[in-house]
Amino acid sequence: MPGRLEGKIACITGAGSGLGRAIAGRFAAEGATIVAQDLRVGSAEETVGLLPDGDHFAQGGDVADPEAVAAVFAAIDERLGRLDVQVNNAGVDRLPGDGFDRMLAGEGAQIRLMEHAAFTRMLEIHAGGTFACTQGAVGLMRDGGSVITMSSIAGIAGWGPVHYSAAKGAILGFTRAAARELGAMGIRINAIAPGVIDTPMTAKVDDAMLAPMISMTPLGRKGTADEIASTALFLASDDSSFITGQWISPNGGIVTV
Repeated sequence: MPGRLEGKIACITGAGSGLGRAIAGRFAAEGATIVAQDLRVGSAEETVGLLPDGDHFAQGGDVADPEAVAAVFAAIDERLGRLDVQVNNAGVDRLPGDGFDRMLAGEGAQIRLMEHAAFTRMLEIHAGGTFACTQGAVGLMRDGGSVITMSSIAGIAGWGPVHYSAAKGAILGFTRAAARELGAMGIRINAIAPGVIDTPMTAKVDDAMLAPMISMTPLGRKGTADEIASTALFLASDDSSFITGQWISPNGGIVTV
């Protein structure tokens, strides 16, 4: 029986680990050809090596750099000629100068300790990267397609540092506006806003910091990368063919709407 993404070509940013790697694996298992993009091209190549046989390939580059993003989509056009699914997953949660370590040391609120450059860099990576990659992907979607953006409950409820929450909130606004523009082209765009998920990124966070959020989560646990990949598969496939401009939040019930 054909997979739900049989014959589709999907580009996933931040595919070198965590959610991006899980999404790449799920999409490939459902028949998609994967372009695994990551700042660390070696990590993206490792992801490709884990996938079933196919025309998958890896691309490096910083999604906050418009020239690097243009090179990614030029490579896709040259090698595959089109794109059907774009997953804008690349991101970070901490940056040099963001005041996080100083806050933990008891020096005060992170918003007072954060350097302006750290705030703007976070927006460049998340919001700017989402814009640039969506723009590049849309140019290769010859017969419609699906764009998936990665937000967070931090962008919905403000549960995160101000730079991260602002960036993830911007992605939600971008997704809504882009859906209005892209619908006439047969392109759907939706956001995923995960809660606390067990990934290498959250593994770096002290358990004492995550414990209050987990205790407030009705399902009483972290989510898994595979659960986010399942959500992405739904949004990428024809199962969600009449859904655009929306966000889905796999968060165990900690945020409800």
